[in-house]
Amino acid sequence: MFQIGEFSKLSGTSSRMLRHYEKQALLIPDKKDPITGYRYYTAQQLTTINQIKQLQKMGFSLATIQTILSSENVTIFETQLSIREKELQKEVEVLKTQQAMIDSIQQLFDKKMAYLDYAVVKKTLPKRQVMSLRKHISNASDEYTLWQKLYEEVEKQHVEVIPAFFGISIYHDPEYKEKNVDLEVQNTVTGTYMNTPEILFRKIDEMAVASVTFSGPYTQLPQVMEALARWIEVHSYQISGPMFNVNHVSPATEQNSEKWVTESCIPIERKNDE
Repeated sequence: MFQIGEFSKLSGTSSRMLRHYEKQALLIPDKKDPITGYRYYTAQQLTTINQIKQLQKMGFSLATIQTILSSENVTIFETQLSIREKELQKEVEVLKTQQAMIDSIQQLFDKKMAYLDYAVVKKTLPKRQVMSLRKHISNASDEYTLWQKLYEEVEKQHVEVIPAFFGISIYHDPEYKEKNVDLEVQNTVTGTYMNTPEILFRKIDEMAVASVTFSGPYTQLPQVMEALARWIEVHSYQISGPMFNVNHVSPATEQNSEKWVTESCIPIERKNDE
């Protein structure tokens, strides 16, 4: 669990706004210390806060967002979308971006996809120091072998890992591959350490990404990639680097795949119109 300050940094949301969401019954802390009043949140709640932010960008009021998120009836969401679209038609020139988002969501509903499960947000990852290991592995299921080597080096050099950033898996192949996968794993660290023939300690520059945080097994990745691709296209961005996953809750710490929490990220930059 994370204290409200830590969760504020992870979600890019002020503590004041988190308390406001709590008052509106949109995002209730998973735990509240009865003595100190400290609020605690879980990594899984990052999905909910991303959903809230995405719906706010569409112009929905907090009361309407609460209705949408608290209901399991997809028709309610579709009805709210129709109402909002009529409002947008009166402000087409001013609200072109929101209009495009609504149209994109309707296409996803035509394919019977639960859009709110894959809410896309744009965020900026800060500069950081990492320890990384990049190798070709036979297939993606062998990723754990790279993490094992990374953890061995952590123990050997007593590396101070910053847990708030979690582990990152970067897929460097220019196209989809099932075999001989070019994969890099990273941990964010602090301190000075010695490079090895396989493991490098280096600095990563700040980068803008489009991201989706989702809960459950990795079989959802095709739908996650489609949601990211649609968002990038609608908002006139282009891909500027390899896709990567941030493992908030991974198989390394949780065997139940339904409890996994993954944030898929694609580095982006503004499209240069030719």
